[in-house]
Amino acid sequence: MDRSPAAITARVEDLVARCRARGMPVTPQRLAIFRALLAAQDHPSAEMLYQRVRTELPTLSVATVYKVLETFTDLGVAREVPVLNDCRRFDANVARHHHMVCTTCKQVTDLYDVALDEVKPPPAARGFRAHEVSVQILGTCASCARAVRATPP
Repeated sequence: MDRSPAAITARVEDLVARCRARGMPVTPQRLAIFRALLAAQDHPSAEMLYQRVRTELPTLSVATVYKVLETFTDLGVAREVPVLNDCRRFDANVARHHHMVCTTCKQVTDLYDVALDEVKPPPAARGFRAHEVSVQILGTCASCARAVRATPP
């Protein structure tokens, strides 16, 4: 995802347009949280975004961050990244991509792979209709693997 100042400005303008098209106010909370999400490369949780934005907005609550993130997913400017722990993570990158998740440190990394993009949803089975296929690869990141190798037996 392009994180240049021009790209971030364009994404913020898109958010503003989508809010206005739905008759939603463009609040300082929405703008600050969206900018923090756009700048993030770690697929942050609501709590992580709260920590990053609360100095700018000291009256902000974690509940507000969750509500804003749900609004972003409804507007199509962000999406929730399903990971295996109990923490909901979010991504402003709505372009087609997949994720690698470290089961040790919970780091989530974007993965772009044309072959994975070509995986098709299975045909309807038992009434279930898939809308999208998103591949999540679970394993150990390089940092955690190095730490394990460096640990004496």
